[in-house]
Amino acid sequence: MTSSKVREFYWRFFKKRTTSFLANLYCSSITGDEKDIHKTRLDMKKIYSILEMFEMLDPEKFDNENFEVFKTLFRFLGKIRELQVNQIVIAKFGPLTPGMTFFIKYLRSRENKLSKEFIAVVQKFDEKKLKKSEKAIMKLCLEIKVRSLKARSEKFILKKAKKISLLRNYPSNPENIHEIRKHLKSMVTILILISMVFKDEKQDAILSRLSQTEMLIGNWHDNQVLMDYIVQFIQKRKKISPEYQLHLQVLRNKIMKSNQALLQALFPKIEETLSVIFPATPPE
Repeated sequence: MTSSKVREFYWRFFKKRTTSFLANLYCSSITGDEKDIHKTRLDMKKIYSILEMFEMLDPEKFDNENFEVFKTLFRFLGKIRELQVNQIVIAKFGPLTPGMTFFIKYLRSRENKLSKEFIAVVQKFDEKKLKKSEKAIMKLCLEIKVRSLKARSEKFILKKAKKISLLRNYPSNPENIHEIRKHLKSMVTILILISMVFKDEKQDAILSRLSQTEMLIGNWHDNQVLMDYIVQFIQKRKKISPEYQLHLQVLRNKIMKSNQALLQALFPKIEETLSVIFPATPPE
């Protein structure tokens, strides 16, 4: 694909996503429906993806204000999504006990409250800032060169892989796992966007392995978030019965055991990915 076609492709990709985002944003603020909220967040993730690509291509010219346009909405929708995912994850550790049911009611009440507040957040969204961001991205699109795109993406992947290589030496630290997850997500983001415009066997092999790895670490993250919610819930609810506390502690122990199994499966996958990126010995 020529540079001119690449420029047009990425601009159309970005513009299509922002148009879809606005439509889903206002729809979700009216319906408050879980699916509509999820669609809005997915659009925002895709917008963030291309913003991350341009930040990678030219950090000096890229203006972080492009991220700021969506920051409040992204965080707010993230909180709502966490509450929704928590309820989905709990169902995997059934059968439901009275304590789990009590906790689910709390999650639903929080979700409903935030969904109502979401309308006010949408009303404050500044479309003028979005238009300004679109103009900035269009300008950046006009400067894309295929050779530069390929070279810088390879450099970006190597940089992230080196950070993961260091972090994997301390697998017992949850903060390290969270950092690994962030780096993996960034790598997947860039590789998916790059693979849209040219084929590269090595990058395809990396992306294939990363997809498996990201799924495992995504499940680990969802479990970890739920465990944090359980701890906070028990600490804040002073009048919760000992029986319900026990039910939630049992649930937390089950989740913890699941996460240990996920990590045992995760790190071999990480090693596989690193072995493709660094065919020789991975960097210390």
